[in-house]
Amino acid sequence: MSQRGFHQKHFAPSRHRAIAIVGCSFWAVCLHASSAQPPTVTTAAVSRPAELALPVSAGLSTDVVTVTAGTTKLEFWWVKSLPLRDGASGAPSWSDVPDGSLVGALRLGATWTDIRGYTVRPGVYTLRFALQPQNGDHVGISPNREFLLPAPAADDMTLEPVGYDGAVALASKSSRRAHPASISIDPPGSTARPLSAATNDLGHQIVIVSVPTSAGTPLTFGLVVEGTIDQ
Repeated sequence: MSQRGFHQKHFAPSRHRAIAIVGCSFWAVCLHASSAQPPTVTTAAVSRPAELALPVSAGLSTDVVTVTAGTTKLEFWWVKSLPLRDGASGAPSWSDVPDGSLVGALRLGATWTDIRGYTVRPGVYTLRFALQPQNGDHVGISPNREFLLPAPAADDMTLEPVGYDGAVALASKSSRRAHPASISIDPPGSTARPLSAATNDLGHQIVIVSVPTSAGTPLTFGLVVEGTIDQ
């Protein structure tokens, strides 16, 4: 899969779809905000899912972050140490993280809907970082370019970064489409209290999480766990 982006050409809008997009007032009309209460967040020491490949499982913490958003429970295990590019200094940011890096794992207890409205089936998934290309394909899709892409645990065998194309190819198996399933990172960097929950400016429900990095300083960020934006 090429670097032209998450969208593939056969997902180009139809004539009627294009008219609908022109009629939207950017975010205000095109997004679907959640009307639910803010998510609840808890932590506990729980064994990592047996579905994970051994190298992947060994790189994850045994602490699980459980998020209940609406009727869906999402369980997250984060890496013990998120790799950073050579020469990274100061407070870490996503620009320091190699494309396709393993960030964690996710277990879904029920069908979940991602930010694009794609359904992801119950099961265990790895989560890899992907930076959305700036190529014009994603204007109006998300205010931020950083995403975690969930891939079926059975298809992801390595702890090492797999690159942008590798992460997209793996996550496309979760959405069962050419376009991968995705979890929006919003905000990309945060000083908010980890494990807190909030509603962002688009009306999406987010949780703040913190992941250790190889620099010794954690990377703290938000994840959209409920709410969608039209493609």
